[in-house]
Amino acid sequence: MNDTFFIQDYIKSPDYVKSPFRYAGGKFYALKHILPYIDCVPHDEYREPFIGGGSVFFAKKKAKINWINDLETELINVYRALTNDDIIQQIIKRLSTEIATRERFEEIKKWEPQSFIDEVYRTYYLNRTAYCGIINKPAWGFMEKKSSPPSNWGKFLSEVYPKLEGVEITNLDFSEVIASPKQGDSVLLYLDPPYFKADQKRAYTKPFKLEDHIRLAEQLQNTNYYFCLSYDDVDEIRDLYCWAKIHEKSWLYNTANKKGEARKKGAELIITNYEVKANSLFY
Repeated sequence: MNDTFFIQDYIKSPDYVKSPFRYAGGKFYALKHILPYIDCVPHDEYREPFIGGGSVFFAKKKAKINWINDLETELINVYRALTNDDIIQQIIKRLSTEIATRERFEEIKKWEPQSFIDEVYRTYYLNRTAYCGIINKPAWGFMEKKSSPPSNWGKFLSEVYPKLEGVEITNLDFSEVIASPKQGDSVLLYLDPPYFKADQKRAYTKPFKLEDHIRLAEQLQNTNYYFCLSYDDVDEIRDLYCWAKIHEKSWLYNTANKKGEARKKGAELIITNYEVKANSLFY
């Protein structure tokens, strides 16, 4: 099935909400490949230790209990703000007169926020206008005409409020999210860590080191929860997860490309600790 057709079909679902973020390594174009591995596992508790732009969380059916987490503090502050309708409305009002130009980008980048709402506003503006949505300050650079215009940003923010209502949102090391005792009957983890061969310094303020990749693999090997993990297809990751079920995929990258170039397709892995029947994968 064509990726665009699949995505358009999924958008029709009442459970679907578009992520309000632009995000390096975002999984919007990988939903076709990832969602079947999530939807086939019955669960009443869902956790994402590396929420990032949240494309998978916003696309899937909301579980009874939900927990999203990321070490990117500025990003998590935006998520927390989006659970407060009063804050959302204040930000939307400010965005209604916003413009997206290189000059405004540089102005916002140098601006010193005076309040929590100011901080959230600044982070969100820069996320929407920076190259690939990268929020790593040294890498911030304006990317003209790549984002939806500011007139649409308020709609993006208002639509996510119901999906985030009642969701636990934290700024912790991934190990704490994985190890925490369950609250429901069946826990499913979806994990999208920094890729092994990603440009760590450019894309992340909290990059992964080799020991982090090893630590994650060891913890997942010992967890009693279901997990679905997306990674780059490299020998190091195959070795770390030789004990798990490894599924080979390929999808279009939304990062690591030069300006002006079309998105490229890369080799990817979906790794699980549960069997997936072929007839469960509806593409």
